[in-house]
Amino acid sequence: MASVAATNASPHDPHTLPKVSYPPPAGAPPKPARSAFYSPPTAPPPGHPHLVDFTYLSPDQVCTLYSQGYARVHLPLNHPLLVAATTLLSTSRNFFAQPLEHKEKFHPSRIHENVSQSSEEGWSRVEGEKEMFTARRIGTLCPPEITNDVRQAWEECGKYMQDSMHAIEASLDLQPGAFDNLFVEECTLPVDKTVETLLRMFRYERTAEARLVATHHKDLGFLSLVIGSSPGLDVWDDTSKKWVAIEEGADPRDGPTFTLLTGQCLYRLTNSIYKAGVHRVFVPPADAASSTDDAKYRYSLVFALRPHRSGIISTSALTSNVTGEHQWPIEGVPARELFSAIGKLHWSVNLDQKELGAQKIRNAKYKEQFLREVSEGQISVGNGQ
Repeated sequence: MASVAATNASPHDPHTLPKVSYPPPAGAPPKPARSAFYSPPTAPPPGHPHLVDFTYLSPDQVCTLYSQGYARVHLPLNHPLLVAATTLLSTSRNFFAQPLEHKEKFHPSRIHENVSQSSEEGWSRVEGEKEMFTARRIGTLCPPEITNDVRQAWEECGKYMQDSMHAIEASLDLQPGAFDNLFVEECTLPVDKTVETLLRMFRYERTAEARLVATHHKDLGFLSLVIGSSPGLDVWDDTSKKWVAIEEGADPRDGPTFTLLTGQCLYRLTNSIYKAGVHRVFVPPADAASSTDDAKYRYSLVFALRPHRSGIISTSALTSNVTGEHQWPIEGVPARELFSAIGKLHWSVNLDQKELGAQKIRNAKYKEQFLREVSEGQISVGNGQ
């Protein structure tokens, strides 16, 4: 950028400028053509969503969701989602307090011979760091003592996600229900088949020092709702280039905190308008002066809304004067293919070191093959194949 030297003299000092007289104009200025008048745009320019109402988001948080990919959700007391989440957090405390022998009954290796990602269903742990339970159906890997509370929390989270996805449609000036075939079926917890969407319970161990227990990442799906019993979730503010402890400062009397995050499938299918929220989990140190359970652990829930595997993607139906033409159009492709492709380019933060190492090797091979096929013209990133 060119520099401008500062001076003390005004560039328009009347004592330094010569006096010049001009004759008056010969007549009225020419009348401009009608086309020269300014016409206001009929809609925001592509890339700028309309400011619409999102359920239980303040206007400033809506703007943060648009620009940063995260927002604090403020639910009223006794709201069904708040009640269901509070109940499930209590249930998760009781479950994680059970003996190891009981929890191991619900490890995915009990029903799957080859488990590449143990965190995708059932109970698993990263020793010395965290335990988690992931529900994707009511089945063998879902303990009977938590089934009812999982089902109720899933139902309430599903309702909230539907409201949020419909608000996103309105913000993009899309037809109502434009995304429905890609997510609505995910909002009901199935019994006999798994869905891509998941509800996960966490128990993070707090030690003498604050520590990172989930490195920075973006979620894969459409939206994630993170429900925390105590501070620990950090979100990345791309404007200030700083981490924001979004759960700090909440009044414990209001119950758990709720944070809405946007994911990579939403980013892809909104033509890069909704940026995926970058976040991490950085738990505070244990409170040695307290004997409560929360002094030793951080409990949280995550409801991750993902595309329905049999939903068919058509970016032409997701195009408006707000989105503009999609840079990478997709037509007639099952949503599971997009979700799988995104997942293979990223690794999970919820695996132990052995599983994580194997996943990184698989992902590197997939990425190498993908880039080779693109360079050879076998895959075109511009025609949705």
